[in-house]
Amino acid sequence: MRKFRPIALALALFGAALLVPTAATTASAATTTYQAENAARTQGVVESNHAGFTGTGFVNYDNVAGSSVTFTVNVGTAGNAALVFRFANGTTINRPMTIAVDGTTIATPQFASTSVWTSWNTTTVNTTLPTGSHTIKTTATTANGGPNLDSLAVTDAGGGGGGAPTAAELLAKVTSCSQISNGTYKTDSELGRTIPVCGKNGAVFWKADMDVDCDGLRTSQCNENTDPWYQPDTAFHTSTDQPLNAATLPYVVVPSPSSTWDYRNFQIAGGGVVAVIYNNQVSYTVVGDTGPVDIIGEASYAAASQLGINPNPENGGTDSGVTYIVFKNSTINPIENHNLAVTRGQELARTFINNN
Repeated sequence: MRKFRPIALALALFGAALLVPTAATTASAATTTYQAENAARTQGVVESNHAGFTGTGFVNYDNVAGSSVTFTVNVGTAGNAALVFRFANGTTINRPMTIAVDGTTIATPQFASTSVWTSWNTTTVNTTLPTGSHTIKTTATTANGGPNLDSLAVTDAGGGGGGAPTAAELLAKVTSCSQISNGTYKTDSELGRTIPVCGKNGAVFWKADMDVDCDGLRTSQCNENTDPWYQPDTAFHTSTDQPLNAATLPYVVVPSPSSTWDYRNFQIAGGGVVAVIYNNQVSYTVVGDTGPVDIIGEASYAAASQLGINPNPENGGTDSGVTYIVFKNSTINPIENHNLAVTRGQELARTFINNN
């Protein structure tokens, strides 16, 4: 939960970060994500009954050979390309599919078991794509049909603003605010309300301070002795129903639902992906906890550390300069899989830039 600490204790104390900052760098590749529910399909249905998907649903293939999903993709620069398929296979056997580009089969990945339908994995197929529009068709080869298919991320040779977005690229898209909250928020309990929640295509954002949340699993960094406001629980739990570990998992705190703003009404949930930008760095985190209804601007001990912000829950944080971009329909499952949050975050951030 949010800390009601004196404003003097909100001063940033730099140089105490325990983790190396994960700043995005300019890369040459460009990644665009295409949702399976928006693609053409034969002998399959769009469903949303298994948690962890992105977008508005996934495609459940019919249990027949030949059921398929066909994506239409656009490539900006010719060259090597990676096709990354996100899927779930809750059975104990492989569900192989052929991958055809413009009608020519290039691979038959196996789409191995993910044990349960709420556990998602990725399979990558490398190919070469010319500039322009292409069809990517995924076709089940056995009577068991294909896996549940969530999305296809296409990374092409790119150039001029491709790959993992820089802080500058993201900040350029949030220079003005179209306010979606019914009012504004405080950054600390003593201050007035000045921070709105703003809307963009595919995301919401706010610009605030960062207080340090140390709630959740008890660790040497986060406990009653290190944090006067410590609570041994978080609003959202791990896949084993345990509180989150603020010392190791980068996460963001959102205000609890109120008449000012209710995050649940904007396709945001626990595990949703967040790009946090500070001092020309980008860290990808998840929505991990909720706080007071009138205060905004808080993230976990690990999130502060990654950005070079003093993570001390009592006297750390920073007073200003932090931008939070929360991507809609982006829930990571399991929530504690930070590597997946980073991968998905980079893809979502590039799509956000392309669409705004």
